[in-house]
Amino acid sequence: MSLHLRYAAVSDRGVVRQGNQDSVFAGSHFIAVADGMGGMAAGDLASAIVINTVARLDVPPPPDSVVDELADAVADANRAIRRCVADDPQKEGMGTTLTALWFDGEWFNLVHIGDSRAYRLREGGFEQVTVDDTYVQMLVDEGRITAEEAERHPQRSLLLRALGASEVEPAFQTIKGVAGDRLLLCSDGLSGPVSDADIARTLQSAATPQEAAETLVQQALDAGAPDNVTVLIADVVEEDPGEQRQIIGGAAADQRLAESDTAVLRAVKDDGDAGGDETVNLRADGAEPSEDGKKAKKRGRVWRTVLSCLIVLVLAAGAGAWWARTQYFIGVSDAGNISVYRGLPFEVAGLRAAWLDIESERPASEATDAVEADLEDGIRVGDQAAAEEELAELTDPSASNANLDPLCSVSDTEAVPTASKDCRDD
Repeated sequence: MSLHLRYAAVSDRGVVRQGNQDSVFAGSHFIAVADGMGGMAAGDLASAIVINTVARLDVPPPPDSVVDELADAVADANRAIRRCVADDPQKEGMGTTLTALWFDGEWFNLVHIGDSRAYRLREGGFEQVTVDDTYVQMLVDEGRITAEEAERHPQRSLLLRALGASEVEPAFQTIKGVAGDRLLLCSDGLSGPVSDADIARTLQSAATPQEAAETLVQQALDAGAPDNVTVLIADVVEEDPGEQRQIIGGAAADQRLAESDTAVLRAVKDDGDAGGDETVNLRADGAEPSEDGKKAKKRGRVWRTVLSCLIVLVLAAGAGAWWARTQYFIGVSDAGNISVYRGLPFEVAGLRAAWLDIESERPASEATDAVEADLEDGIRVGDQAAAEEELAELTDPSASNANLDPLCSVSDTEAVPTASKDCRDD
C-alpha cells in the first residue's frame, strides 16, 4: 500500500533579522529546508539556489538509483553556489544548510548537511532524526560536554559542514514511513529558542500540519526569535489527500533571488553539458569578458585573498568553522607524534579550529630541528591527499629521509646518553 504526505510550511524572518535567509520547499514527493549563511555575502541567495535546484526531485523517486539522483542534485546545488562566488567574489563565504526527504510512498531518502533538523513523532515517541554538523555536537560526540551544556555553549552555532564549500560531505540515510508519522523539518531558528519538549508537545496536540507549523513559529517568535524561523510539517497518511500545491517559501520565493539563481543554474547546466571547469564565466549572454571585466576579475582575486583572511578572523563568531574543516595541515598531536589535522594551525579568539585526522607513530622529536619547528607551527597542505602524501614523506623510516634525524648506529646508542641523543632508533 502506497502512503502519502499531507504537508504545510511557514517561514518567518523572526524578531531580530532584517531579511530571511531561510528557504523551504514542500511537495507530494519531496520536502526540504535550507538555512543560508553569510550575511552580506548572500546567504539568502545560497539557500534559494539550493532549494530551486533540488526542487526538481518532487517526482516519484527512481526505484534503483534514488541515492545517486539525490546526491547528484545536491552536488549540482553546491556547484551552483560555487559558480555564483566565481562570478562575484564578494559573495565568498556564502553557504547554506540542507535537510531534505525524498518519499517514494514507503521509504524516505534523507540528505542532511548543517544544523537544520529533521524530527519524527511516531505513536507518541519523539526523536531527532538528523545529527547536527556543529562544533558543539562534535564535543558531545567526543564526550567532552553534555547535551545540556551544548545548548548553552557560546559556539553552539558554529557549523563544521555546509553547502558552499569546495568539498562537501552530506549524510544520507533511509527511513521507513509509517502511517501516522508526523515529520518536522526546521531551521535552527526554531530548535534554538524552543525546547525539544515544547516542540514534541505541539506536534502531539496540533490537529493539522498547518496548525502545527503556525504554532511552532509563533512559539519561536514569543521566545524572541533571534534568527529566521522555518518550519515544515509533513504527516504520513494512508488516504490520498488529493492535489496539493507545491510550497516554495522564504528566500526561494523572492522574485529578485529567483531571477539571480536561475541565471546561475543555467550557467551550471550549460557548463555540465560542455564538460567545462569550475571557473566558467557566468555572463548570461555568453560573450567573452571585456578588458574591464578582466580587470575586475583580477581585483576579485585580490579581494578573495583579503576576504579569506577576514573569514579566519571571524571563525570563532560565526559560520566559518565549516570552511576550516576543509583545510589541512601537518602538526604534532597531544601524544607528541607527527599527525594530520583538519582545520587551521592556530587559535582564533581562544578557539582552536583544528581536529586530529590521522596520527602516525613517529614522534615529532625524531624530526630534524628545522622540520620539528615547522611542525610546531603547522605545515599547511592543499587537501587530504596532499596531507597523506606529506605525512608519508615525513614519517618514512628509511635512512635516506632527510626530514628525520639520522639512524643511530650501535656505537652511537651506547656512546650518547638518551637525553641528548640526536639520532633515532628504528
